[in-house]
Amino acid sequence: MHIGVTLPSRTGPIASVGEKARRAEEAGFHSVFGYEVYRNPFNLMTAAALATERVTLGTGLAAAFSRSPFEAANAAADIDDISGGRMFFGIGTGVPEFLRAFHSTDAKHPLGRLSEYIDVLRLSWEYLATGKSESLDGQHYQFVAPPINPWGERELPRTSIPIALAAMGPKLVELCGQKADAWIGYFATTKYVNEFVRPHLEAGAKKAGRDPSEVQICAEAVCSVSPDRELAMSRARKQVGFYATHPAGAQVAAMHGLEDAVTELRRNFAREGIAAFERTDDRLVETLSITGTPEEARQKLAQYEGVIDHLVLHTPYVPPIEAEESEDAFANILDTFGGIARAAEETSAVGARA
Repeated sequence: MHIGVTLPSRTGPIASVGEKARRAEEAGFHSVFGYEVYRNPFNLMTAAALATERVTLGTGLAAAFSRSPFEAANAAADIDDISGGRMFFGIGTGVPEFLRAFHSTDAKHPLGRLSEYIDVLRLSWEYLATGKSESLDGQHYQFVAPPINPWGERELPRTSIPIALAAMGPKLVELCGQKADAWIGYFATTKYVNEFVRPHLEAGAKKAGRDPSEVQICAEAVCSVSPDRELAMSRARKQVGFYATHPAGAQVAAMHGLEDAVTELRRNFAREGIAAFERTDDRLVETLSITGTPEEARQKLAQYEGVIDHLVLHTPYVPPIEAEESEDAFANILDTFGGIARAAEETSAVGARA
């Protein structure tokens, strides 16, 4: 199992992103991830690429519906170029509220739009590399290579970049099995992955005539670790609570019989706003995150071995967590899991040579 970490970047100077990525690489992590919260994840991964030599650079996630697929393909190709082929392109629809408020669009018809979006991404890379490609005349997107290419081809480290699709609903998970290189999600408990994600990935792969093993399972797991257990729990309550109120997060909680905790959390959130997350039910935290003292957190991580291919430890960052707290939480993740991550990479390298 590869182990990565998200770089805290909602607040604090964006110039520090590269330094954090370098620290994660030196600690032994396989990957570093950035996310789209007021900051462009492609810019974050560019900063990380310039400061590192080995780690995989993941967008987890970049919003698809706020940018054209050709623009996204070009941005991903830039990072792949700068990094020498280390880009891991995680995409999702984008937050519906943000799409409406800021981008003059919406998240309607996600299945058809994402299906065509993935097709256009790959056609875009083919066109950039060769100056030629097939056309696509879809219901939501069109791609037509001009009859004359005045710019010539673009040198790319790879003609196709791995695409990870954020999918929590059954039909989107099936689409992932049909077309994507990886599934990426959150609250990915072993029960959820084994009983929900895998069956739908396999169904989608079967429709496309693919081997399900071609689709990597990647998960961003909320991780809050500290020698001070209550401090770790406090940070995790805010992050887990924020995610649990969303329908996709609530779905995983329901699978574990925690509907009552989500209902109470939503009721409190409607009355109090984000302050309600400070009282998130500890059952949600214990079930849906890797939280506790370093020893407890290492034990919880071990349960994902053989279930998740690529586990990304997600640093708490949501309000009211401030930049200094996120930085401390990130440092604790590096200290707690760096040795495990490095050992996992060494084992993987030995297996690849065998």
